[in-house]
Amino acid sequence: MEHTKELLSVPLASLVPSRFNVRRHSVGQVEELAALIEAQGLLHNLVVTEQEVGRGKSRKLKFAVAAGERRRRAMLLLQQRGRLPKEHEVLCELVPPERALEVSLAENSGREAMHPADEFEAFKALIDEGKGVEDVAARFGVSVLTVQRRLKLSALSPKLLALYRDDGINLDQLMALTLSDDHGVQERTWFDAQPWGKTPAALRRRLTVGEVEAAGSALVRFVGIEAYEAAGGVVRRDLFDDEQSRFLSDPALLERLAGEKLEALACTVREEGWKWVEARLSVDSQALRQFAPCGHVNRKPTAAEQEELDALARRAAELEQQAQALDDAPEWSPDEAEMIDLEEQDIAARCKAIHETLKTWTPEQMAHAGVIVTVGREGDVEVMRGLVRDEDRKAIAVAVRSKGATSLPGPDDTGNDEPHSASSSAALERRAPGCSEALTKRLAAHRTMALQALLVQNAAVALASVVHVFVLRTFGADYPREASALQVSPQLSAYALEAAADDLKTSRAWLVVQQAKDAWQARLPEQQGEWFGWLLGLSQAELIDLLALCSALTANALPTAGAADSANAIAAALSLDMADWWEPTAEAYLNHVPKAQIIAALKEAGPELAGGGVEAMKKDALVSAAASRLAGTRWLPEPLRRSPG
Repeated sequence: MEHTKELLSVPLASLVPSRFNVRRHSVGQVEELAALIEAQGLLHNLVVTEQEVGRGKSRKLKFAVAAGERRRRAMLLLQQRGRLPKEHEVLCELVPPERALEVSLAENSGREAMHPADEFEAFKALIDEGKGVEDVAARFGVSVLTVQRRLKLSALSPKLLALYRDDGINLDQLMALTLSDDHGVQERTWFDAQPWGKTPAALRRRLTVGEVEAAGSALVRFVGIEAYEAAGGVVRRDLFDDEQSRFLSDPALLERLAGEKLEALACTVREEGWKWVEARLSVDSQALRQFAPCGHVNRKPTAAEQEELDALARRAAELEQQAQALDDAPEWSPDEAEMIDLEEQDIAARCKAIHETLKTWTPEQMAHAGVIVTVGREGDVEVMRGLVRDEDRKAIAVAVRSKGATSLPGPDDTGNDEPHSASSSAALERRAPGCSEALTKRLAAHRTMALQALLVQNAAVALASVVHVFVLRTFGADYPREASALQVSPQLSAYALEAAADDLKTSRAWLVVQQAKDAWQARLPEQQGEWFGWLLGLSQAELIDLLALCSALTANALPTAGAADSANAIAAALSLDMADWWEPTAEAYLNHVPKAQIIAALKEAGPELAGGGVEAMKKDALVSAAASRLAGTRWLPEPLRRSPG
């Protein structure tokens, strides 16, 4: 069948929407299309029918657009912006009304969308022709970042792009692989990964192993990205992360720059007259246990300091009254509560800073004590004064006896509540802030299960963990045992973990461990008496893998196990990220915390997630909404973050 086409040039002002257009709900943005029309001209004619509008003498002939309504609106937008003249005419194809619906349907259903890979390569071709990124962005109505992202994707390995065309890899996975520019590295990262290791997060971790992620690094904040790059450091940027995540590829350089900056600050502290001053990049609670705090006295505040302390105290009292009034009110705004909380935190920090300046030590005390200059958690400088080494304690005791305790207080004489005391550390390990004891145990059970899942897959760390048991028994306290000639009594932790978290068997970590256990169970001889002989026939590699499983099943990071330091060390060795193993579902977390804590979690995961009137929701509705919004955000409560306890 042949169809004749009548082409005519119609003024843009004479074009109107048509009832025959099958795209009833296509009201999307036309910015990008307008930019394309301005740069390339109208590439496809509009399909129109004649339509009379108005009544009587005001009756006029118009042309209704059966196909091309978005193009019409894009041209109107250009006309409003002065990019097209008022008398601009559009080339159209005129069809009779009885064919308009059929033509509109045919045009919209007969098109095949361009494959994204074709779009990547087309953008690259434009750049290769000499066009600038900004020019291409303007001509196609997209952002410069969008062009940069498409160019990054076009530069991927041809093998991966071919796989993408065949639906063998998705776009999120491709975006993760762009963290490397090396085609060989990209291909090995993808093709060598196990199925569970091909998530975008897992691919990013493999590509950035050994690098420092700027967002979570106190050293990066301390040194500064600019200083690191000025020293020749390379920064890998993730274009596809909304936060534009940055990874520093030279940790040694970062540490050297941080050490140099710290040492310069330590030189200033040395002028105070301490026996020793050390610059350390980090100091943990274990390292601080090697020191005892030297007694100090507090000088009287100056008039200005006292005035500021009094003002802060008055403001703190006012905030307390405001918070109480807010609690008693029938309705309250979370924003108000947050503002009060933030100001209270600021007041506490300012008071602490003033009180730190009031601490004084005598020259005799300083002759036996020292200072550690280090980097705090937020990337600021932390100066720990008045620390006494073990070897200096005897000297202090002699000085105390000869000069009197009042002139030379020894370690802990003042009864100050030092932050590095063992008792306070233990208290923090027992219960995380904002969590009940039951919830703390539940979260610890999930973390233990994830540790076990990773230990199953990492024989080297598992073997080191078992050797650690021997070292503790050999060189630590002697606990006589009977069951084994080797004096090793493994205790499986499954029952304790299930008791702490009744949803544990639904977790991904449990499935990983159970699959590994079932695989070995299927290989064991039926009779236990044959097991030892069977083990003798295994290769060393198989024995190590089996040892990894068995040792993993004994791991116990529950607070009651009293092994927080060991669990944290193993987690660090395994690069444990609980966001890979746990999500804040209703059963796992949200049902166990109050509304305020759920709202705080939403705000922390993303300010936009706390919208929609969540503050006014009842608990059940809030839990349901929060579970949906937090899914996939990788938000974790404090006990499950990278440095728990």
